[in-house]
Amino acid sequence: MSLKTKLVLASCGPLLILLVVSLISIRTITESSKTIERIFSEDYYRVVACLTMKQAIQEIERSADAYLWESGANKTNIDSDIVKFSRGLKFQQDNISLPGEKELTDQLTASWNNYRKELETFLQMPRNGASLRDFYLRRLLPLSDAVLIAAQQIIDINFKNMVSADGQVRRQADKTNRNVMLLVLVGAVLALIFVVIIGPSILRPISSLTRSVKEIQKGNLDLVVKARSADEIGQLAEAFNEMTSTLRKLRRTSRARLIRSEKATLSALNSLSDAITICNAIGDIELSNETAQLLFDLKAGTTIQSVENDKIRELFERASREMRPVRLKTYDSAIQVFKDGEEHFFLPEAVPILDEERRLIGVTIILADVTRLRRLDEVKSGLISIVSHELKTPLTSIRLAVHVLLNEKLGPLSSKQSELLMAAREDSERLYRIIENLLDIHKLESGDSNIEMVPVSPEQVLLNVTEEMRPAYVDRGISLILDLSGDIPEVLADRLRLEIVFSNLLSNGLKFTSPGGHVKISAKSEEDSVLFTVEDNGSGIPQECVPHIFEKFFRVPGAVRQSTTGLGLAIVKEIVETHGSKIEVSSKPGEGTRFSFKLKAADRFANEMKAV
Repeated sequence: MSLKTKLVLASCGPLLILLVVSLISIRTITESSKTIERIFSEDYYRVVACLTMKQAIQEIERSADAYLWESGANKTNIDSDIVKFSRGLKFQQDNISLPGEKELTDQLTASWNNYRKELETFLQMPRNGASLRDFYLRRLLPLSDAVLIAAQQIIDINFKNMVSADGQVRRQADKTNRNVMLLVLVGAVLALIFVVIIGPSILRPISSLTRSVKEIQKGNLDLVVKARSADEIGQLAEAFNEMTSTLRKLRRTSRARLIRSEKATLSALNSLSDAITICNAIGDIELSNETAQLLFDLKAGTTIQSVENDKIRELFERASREMRPVRLKTYDSAIQVFKDGEEHFFLPEAVPILDEERRLIGVTIILADVTRLRRLDEVKSGLISIVSHELKTPLTSIRLAVHVLLNEKLGPLSSKQSELLMAAREDSERLYRIIENLLDIHKLESGDSNIEMVPVSPEQVLLNVTEEMRPAYVDRGISLILDLSGDIPEVLADRLRLEIVFSNLLSNGLKFTSPGGHVKISAKSEEDSVLFTVEDNGSGIPQECVPHIFEKFFRVPGAVRQSTTGLGLAIVKEIVETHGSKIEVSSKPGEGTRFSFKLKAADRFANEMKAV
């Protein structure tokens, strides 16, 4: 017998009982509804009509009494009450349905007609005299009582019928409740029989199959599920056995492929001079090449947290937290180690490994061997420093001599001599600026530059720089726009270095903006920082050149230059980064260029220091 057949047979009994209970409930509700509807549509409204008539006759009696004893009473209210009584009587005459109700209604009608005649006679009699009172007491009042008695008798038989109908509804409901309880009891017995007899035949193989699946989930692919029946559960067990057989084959194949890939990867990593290690998301080291093991003790099976070097641990934590590559950029941040008695430098980088849903599954740590590059950088820096200092002294003498000659203190000059000396002065000044820029960059890179971080007013800095640069802009016919939006807080910066940044950016805009164009410099408060921007509508920068414009001595190919050295933007970048910020650039050829960076507000920095 199939599982489907077992379930169908087991559910037929409760389903049949449910169907019978539903039909009985529907029938009972329908009958009760009809009975209640009849009570309200017939008996109830007749009772209301009789009560209305009683109220009307009582109001007429009060008006007649007032007419008898009060000289100012009128007959207006009596007419409206007569209409009200007649309306109720008409409803009663049209809705007779109970035995004996017609006779009572006829009696009520006759009493009312007699009463109306006597009432009209009463109202037409003179008001002064004992005859009026005698007529009221002997003839009118007894007829009023007869009307009230007849109306009350009709009310009584309708109430009696309502009570009788309510009893019928109650008896029918009690009978239905007993039948439903009996059917529910039978259903419970059948359900119990199903659980005791049929249930185990279904649940036992399912439980066995569930235990087997849990074992397979734990990795026990050698388990074979026993098929105890030929129904759907047995077929499912056979399907699981086929699935585990396929998984065993795939596991053997995948394991062999994984071992080959791991060995090939490790061989490739061991051939590199860089130290490379791969960790999981919690910091357990899973793979390391020989350099990482020998020089940094990054061995498989250990953890990043156990590594002695603080920089490696910090890089791992930052990459895991920020979910982006993190690297130390300067050679001064390189890790110093000794190998075979020789000094080596490694620059660390941590790259997070993310799955398709961008969840962290591991981190790759790369320690690049920058020993040769660091030494070259040291040689370059030393050479720049020496050459700059050695050139600066004779160049100062040349500038002084040219200045003296141009002032004609040693005698008059011919026009040709003046022209040559002017060219010599321009070239010497250009060379002097190059040397100064090289020295500034060297100081910034080496950390020898004294940066004095104090609260500085952005408004004052921008005003000073724009006033200094404005004559040059006027000479070239370029508009220099200063935009200071709202209340701008002070920033924490080195005032002199910040002015150098804006001077270089404005000089850059002046050189690459055509006459009639404009350069806009602005400052705007943003939460806990100030955003500075310098933008122009000049020639712009080709997209392929944008990543290189902050490199030393880089010049945009084909751009119109006016004695540019290629060091101004490099100095800007170094100063901005020294302030803990990052300068950004966006440009489109023919539309202009925009530089921007942010500096922390001085009050926010002060609050952070208090918190610390």
